[in-house]
This record gives sequence, structure tokens and C-alpha cells, in this order.
Amino acid sequence: MPKEMNSTGISVGWTISGVPSPQSIIDAAAAGMVSRQDLCYEEFSKDINQEKAEEFLRKMIQWGHESVLEHIVFQFWVSISRVASHQLVRHRMASYTQMSLRKQRELTVESFVIPWQIKLEDLDEWISDIRHTIEIYNKWLEKGYGPDVARRKLTQETRTDVVITINARSLRNFFALRMAHDADFEIREMAERMHKLIEEKSLGFLFEDIGFGK
Repeated sequence: MPKEMNSTGISVGWTISGVPSPQSIIDAAAAGMVSRQDLCYEEFSKDINQEKAEEFLRKMIQWGHESVLEHIVFQFWVSISRVASHQLVRHRMASYTQMSLRKQRELTVESFVIPWQIKLEDLDEWISDIRHTIEIYNKWLEKGYGPDVARRKLTQETRTDVVITINARSLRNFFALRMAHDADFEIREMAERMHKLIEEKSLGFLFEDIGFGK
């Protein structure tokens, strides 16, 4: 994909139930108040609305009491290269389900993530290298070897799909590291797209102190 398109060719989106509900925000605030109230949970939790919950959670973040954010869970679907997926799973406080190459026998150029840095004049050569990789992969399948063996000839730019389940506390750590200026360009783009999706759902207040490119 040429630089002019300004994209790595990755995809980032919500799963069907991936957006935390307004009630889950209220519940997280109520959970945090358990440590700060003399009243019984049933007494104070019924009076918490969305505005009060957001105000309380902002204060908890400012005070560094972020464990309460573990009660807020996000779920994303991403399509990225295996270069990026290897970095992603280093964030261990999350759950991942990843597409298996053992089940993917048919590969095309679209099965690989092309860096946006590839210049237009070099794009045909880059794609030619991808096609050569596919030919090598198919050659070993045709020799009778299974995908378990043949996939070892594939490069790390091979595309993979991942479902990510992650709580807000861990997601703050992920954003702080992966939106930094020195992060790998692909996982940084993925993080920025995730952040944008969250802002569109009016949940950006959980991450508003984490800036881009710091």
C-alpha cells in the first residue's frame, strides 16, 4: 500500500458487545466507592448516575487509584500483521483469541499487511516478494506437508485476526506505551484507532490524560 494512502491496511473495530455499557461505568464507580463509604452498598449505589460516576472515576485516576477501572471491560476485533500481534500479546493483562494459520490454506496478497512506508515505485517489487512467499508456502503444501509445516515459510507480515478483551486499567497501560512516538508504527496506528473508537462512544474520559506521541 503506497504511502499516499497513509494506512498500514489494518482493521480495528468493536465486537458486537465490546462497548462498555453506561451501567458498567456506574457499577465501576460504585465498586470504587465501597472503599470510601460508611454506608451499605445498596444505600449509596442507587443514587449514582452517569455524571456522578464519570466525575468519581476521573478523581480515582487523578489519585492513582486505578484498580477500580478493572471493572470496566472493552472488547475489540483487529486485523493486523503477526509483527504487531507478537507485540500485542506482551500486554498480558488481557485475553486474546487469534486466527490460526493451521486453518488458513488459501493465501493472497490481501493476506499480508503492507507497510505504508513502501514507496509507490517499490510497491510492485514488495508485492512480488509477497507472491513469491505464497508460492513457496503452496509448494510445500503441494509436496504433501500440512499447514503446520508450510506456515513456517511465511513472513511476519502475514495478516492475522485477533479478538481482544481488556479492562480499562490495562488499556490505559496499553495506550501509554503503544501511542508513544517511539512505538512500532503499526501497533501505534492500531492503538490510535482503538482510542478514537472509545472517544466516539463518549468514554474518552477514562484515557484523557494519555496523549498521542508522548
